[in-house]
Amino acid sequence: MSENDEKLGQSQPEREGSVSALEDVRACLRRLDAVNPKINAFLRVHREQVVEEAKKLDASRQQGGAMGELAGLPVAIKDNIDEAGRVSSGGSAAYAERRPERDAKVVELLRQAGALVVGRSNMHELANGVTCDNSHYGPVRNPWGLELTPGGSSGGSAAAVAAGIVDLALGTDTGGSVRIPASLCGVVGFKPTRALISTEGVMPLSTSLDHVGPLVRRVKDLGRVMRSLAPDLHGESFQESAGLGGLRLGVLDGFGLAPEAGIVDCFERALSVLDGAGVALIGIRVPELELGLRTLAGIYPAEAFSFHESRLKEAPELFGEDLRRDLGRGERQDPRQREKALSRQEQIERALRKVMEDQDLDALISPTTPATARPFPVAAPHEYLIYTCPFNFTGQPALSLPMGLVDGLPAGLQLVGLSGDDARLLAWGSALEDLLGLELKPPIRAV
Repeated sequence: MSENDEKLGQSQPEREGSVSALEDVRACLRRLDAVNPKINAFLRVHREQVVEEAKKLDASRQQGGAMGELAGLPVAIKDNIDEAGRVSSGGSAAYAERRPERDAKVVELLRQAGALVVGRSNMHELANGVTCDNSHYGPVRNPWGLELTPGGSSGGSAAAVAAGIVDLALGTDTGGSVRIPASLCGVVGFKPTRALISTEGVMPLSTSLDHVGPLVRRVKDLGRVMRSLAPDLHGESFQESAGLGGLRLGVLDGFGLAPEAGIVDCFERALSVLDGAGVALIGIRVPELELGLRTLAGIYPAEAFSFHESRLKEAPELFGEDLRRDLGRGERQDPRQREKALSRQEQIERALRKVMEDQDLDALISPTTPATARPFPVAAPHEYLIYTCPFNFTGQPALSLPMGLVDGLPAGLQLVGLSGDDARLLAWGSALEDLLGLELKPPIRAV
């Protein structure tokens, strides 16, 4: 168990009485030095800065200064989320000298809550993929097996949490890029309701589909995080848990790709636990979900090209080959293709809204991914997006939490709530987490 395993779940007074911010940061840096050379989760580490910030926080605490809810907590920031004066490259050589003047809004909020940014996590180049096989900075490796993808594009953030380096990391999610790596690394990932966490200061992949979301070890930790990152919500609305009796969950089908057998078995065991807790499980088939990948492919490339066009024309050789190809598709896209994709997006939204209303559902449930982590080079990486991308179209809150192991590798369960119902979704997820009683620890982990 790492020295910070219980830190995020504690109350502020408990954290204050147990260990100083400086001790926390130094312990985090020791864990990082021990594990990161193996998994390549961090691109840049702010050693001197974070130590100095921890000293200042401790001095303020000793003088009776007000402490934020995340005071002293070391965190990792995905490399496409701006930090003032720090290289924020989006995992791309094309932006290796890019230093924003301001923090992203979400980083501002983290700092206001007292969190300490340890460094910037590796990612799939410019968030354009789900494997984190980064041609510029090297692949992120999964703590469950160094030959395996961690998922992406927020793979560095997920790997850093799974390996015990940090308790909290930020990621972004355009089609599943927080939830997929959470599933493949055995941690918790949350995509909130669209715009609940600001994307201001985040290098976009798709301005219409991008979300910012946290990755943590336990669902119950997300209430504290969300109170800090979503100030528009009343903090007291986030409970640590809630009763599940009488909950109505729609068990999703209709994605067009069946999960692998081990995922099915794991998912059915989780459903059995929910059934035993008094949850009503209603099987629903939504054929429109099969349109997900085509819809994603019709929306994001043109938006990505629009943002990166000038840099791409200046230095095309600094963009990875796969990324250049996808940006080229965005450049050549017929506007009518995008119109068709937006129409499919509306079709998916209407279908999901209707089935939830008709069946009086509180939330939806599915596996997060149809398969566990696959080895590099990853075969059929697009399959990982099929169960997650529809909820970027709808903007609904979606949570991935571990549901067990399949042949020794973690698998995630996805809970999807109604838009704006983030607090209740997290409370239900926390209750399910308690019922499952899992404590997943990968072979590559700081101790």
